[in-house]
Amino acid sequence: MTAIRVFLSAGLLFSMVCVGFAQSLTARDWLDYRGAETGHSYFENRATANLMWDNFSAGVVYWAREPSRYNYATASDTTFSAIVQYWANFYTKNLELTAGSFTYAMGKGLLVDLYEREDIQIDHHCDGALFKFHRGHLRISGFNALARWDNNSIVRGIAPEISVWKFKIGGEYAKIIPQLSASQELTGGYLSLETDLLSIYGEYGRKNPLGGLEKEGRGIYASLGVYTDIIQLSLEYKDYEDFAIRNTYSQYNNPPTLIPEPNYTLPSRHLRQVNLTDERGWMADLMGEIEPFGGEIVYAHAENHDGENTFDQIISEIEYQKYAETDIFAKFVLDFQRENDENSIVPIVDITYEPSWTQFGFNFITEFQKSGDYSNIYSTLAASYPRYGTIGVEGGSIEDETFARAFADIDYFERVKIRLGYGKHPGGFTCSGGVCRYEPAFKGAELQIIITY
Repeated sequence: MTAIRVFLSAGLLFSMVCVGFAQSLTARDWLDYRGAETGHSYFENRATANLMWDNFSAGVVYWAREPSRYNYATASDTTFSAIVQYWANFYTKNLELTAGSFTYAMGKGLLVDLYEREDIQIDHHCDGALFKFHRGHLRISGFNALARWDNNSIVRGIAPEISVWKFKIGGEYAKIIPQLSASQELTGGYLSLETDLLSIYGEYGRKNPLGGLEKEGRGIYASLGVYTDIIQLSLEYKDYEDFAIRNTYSQYNNPPTLIPEPNYTLPSRHLRQVNLTDERGWMADLMGEIEPFGGEIVYAHAENHDGENTFDQIISEIEYQKYAETDIFAKFVLDFQRENDENSIVPIVDITYEPSWTQFGFNFITEFQKSGDYSNIYSTLAASYPRYGTIGVEGGSIEDETFARAFADIDYFERVKIRLGYGKHPGGFTCSGGVCRYEPAFKGAELQIIITY
């Protein structure tokens, strides 16, 4: 209760200051509750307030968990109530300074990615100081901070960049200093070219563990993009060897996976985890549109350096859009995955229908998956009414276990979004920005309230 009183007092003072002097104050409160009949119950509340005044901003994040979502990877389930982030930012034409909590990435996250993913409960922000300076063709950023999620390890780095015409070339240096193990030095660089029709990017990084207790590592990422009015083509390549920084549990880097994140329920049943200690691969993505049709095909491949533990994925998608008196958006997706000798095939139909004779809109999704000895099926049907909300049902059968769930999104109240759910839904991976978390199966009631003001 003490932490709650401190936060409420700080919030009141914050509001008084805002009313007297500031230009704007934004805040959000996000409450999540699950009452489980089977599975894991949790209650979480996260409040954020941010004050902006000319070229200055400051903010705090308060988080209460009683208990939190259970993390099966680390067997952690923490109950606490505290201010977990705080920051003050100062901006000028050429300089940005941050004191307190921040997120930061070097290049494509090859060496350092201090990220936060609220929706999957992973927070790798750091607390310290960050600066970004730019003038003419030169940009320099640097930081020195504590990683509280890694037992207060020290992380620091600097990244200069020079841009000439459409080219950018940059260098990267960082050092991780853990409390109870050897430090790691990180060095790298990147080169890019950006035009209206062409995008080229290449980045190389090295990990040098000090003290000789671990192997040296390296990472390579390259991409090529071609853009026209009708089609877009992108090609990407990766090569990671002994490149987990600092280790697989307290990891500072988050390089491109080149494995598409699942947008539907059943493809998340078979998700490949990237092995940064021994993996190489590539991905090709071709998109095109000739109204009213559009399409995309993605091919991804990954394997160990010795050619073992192979993974292939093909995602093909065809879309049809018609916007007239009756709006129709139809999508057919085919997701094929093969890991070693095991196949998974998922055809998906996704239709949104907004007939002119009613203000309601309807969405229907059905997925079928043939995997091993099982034929899995998932389907959802939802009806929405603008400015009021959405109601729907979902259900199916996965590995011979049936499930059903009803849900509602209420948008009637200004600045308030309410989400309700009751029933059972299957487990699977939830991914955000190349980072994934496995959510176990759940049965019970769900409540989410998001207030923004």
